[in-house]
Amino acid sequence: MWRGGNKKGERLKSEEGKIKEGKVTPGGSEVYTGSKWGKYLRAPQIFFKILEKGKGKLVPLKEIAEVRRGFTTGANEFFYLTEEEIKRKGIEKEFWMHKDEEGNWIPNYVIKSPRECKSIVVKPEDLKYRVLMIHKDKKDLKGTKVLRYINEGERKGFHKRPTCASRGRWYDLGKRKPAPININYLINDVARAFIGDYWASDDFQEIHTEENIAPFLNGSLFWFLQNLEGRTSFGGGLLKIQTYEFQNIFVCLDVKYDSKINNAFMQLVSRPVDSIFTELSASTSEEVTLDKIKPDRRELDKIIMGEILGLSEEEQLEVYRAVVDLVKSRLERAKSLKKRKKTKEGVDIDLLVKTVKEKIGENTLGKFYKERILSRKNLTSRRLPKAGGKTKIEAGLFGWRLYSGRAHIDCSSELEARYLKIWADIGLARVKMPKDLKYLKNIISNLEKLHKENNKVIESYLESIIDVKTQAKIRDLIWQEIMD
Repeated sequence: MWRGGNKKGERLKSEEGKIKEGKVTPGGSEVYTGSKWGKYLRAPQIFFKILEKGKGKLVPLKEIAEVRRGFTTGANEFFYLTEEEIKRKGIEKEFWMHKDEEGNWIPNYVIKSPRECKSIVVKPEDLKYRVLMIHKDKKDLKGTKVLRYINEGERKGFHKRPTCASRGRWYDLGKRKPAPININYLINDVARAFIGDYWASDDFQEIHTEENIAPFLNGSLFWFLQNLEGRTSFGGGLLKIQTYEFQNIFVCLDVKYDSKINNAFMQLVSRPVDSIFTELSASTSEEVTLDKIKPDRRELDKIIMGEILGLSEEEQLEVYRAVVDLVKSRLERAKSLKKRKKTKEGVDIDLLVKTVKEKIGENTLGKFYKERILSRKNLTSRRLPKAGGKTKIEAGLFGWRLYSGRAHIDCSSELEARYLKIWADIGLARVKMPKDLKYLKNIISNLEKLHKENNKVIESYLESIIDVKTQAKIRDLIWQEIMD
């Protein structure tokens, strides 16, 4: 629950193609954060009514919570095991259990998939897998069964996978706390915010907060806001919201409604949450009426949208109709494109792109570019040669030249040419480059290595596709996702 803000509330400003979503702090100063224009261009009119009536009550999720992806292990078959498998291998309990505040040993429960969760409140007995948490060097594991298991994993090559190889100890996922709320990362017809202090796979966004936001995250208004924020669909119309986007979604709660909203929410969590269409008893926006909405959901929504935000019943009806429209159009669009997404070779392109990206994990060129390049102040923008064939670097009488097929650009040094070649290889038209050549020299080897590792995974999946055009199309889509 957000304790800050005042009646001056939220404002919108534009600058360089972004809308500034901000709040006025208790001290009266204005704080703004950037947002994309796209959400506002496609938003129905009710969204702007929500912004207006939510002045002083709406705040980006990141203001009251830390949002992060669940575990990206790089080798799920190594890290996620059932208790039967763990006991059969004799793995010591300190590596798959932890002690609670009272000193009791508790298994490291992990939610591997939303399908495991039968209700919003997750029950341990519903979770099949445990996650291994190994934080010791191999020399300190001498004589243990877990060391034997690690060595077995290395014989299978797990330590060579890009995500695993990027860690100091490939088998160490790092020390991190389980989140009290986990919400599914890929959204079909509904997003559920599951409650329970369990670790989660990268099929989830972890919400770390002490605030009472679980009721709002399971409300129909949040469904509506999510579908506005999401921008990428996978096969079957799945909606993806990146972590940095998810944390920008507005939440709205008020401390004086704590007791009332919790009572309503407890009625909802006692049963499984169905699809939006079932919850609202409507398959089209025209069929939505307030009296057909499931009573426990309607009770929760009335408090959030009506009592806290002050939306009239007609405006609440607009929210319900808008979310049905957004979800239905996304799913139907996916169906209409289904035939086009299948190639002559029977390749499901969306699924392949998703699989390759998951195999690469978090250690991507896109992450490196964002964290190690775009974070610097002194950058210059360089145009790259138009993609037209194999890239290569040649030294001439007047300097260095980067070729892509017959197209080329001149470079001031071999170092600059090496840097630009990486981005030309993946088909970018323009890229930012550090002006500090000493810094560029320090990062170039790691950048080239990362490019090679990412590319190796991609090509291992593409080698079975015979059609060259199909290969090129999928390769471009994968690099777009990696650089996203």
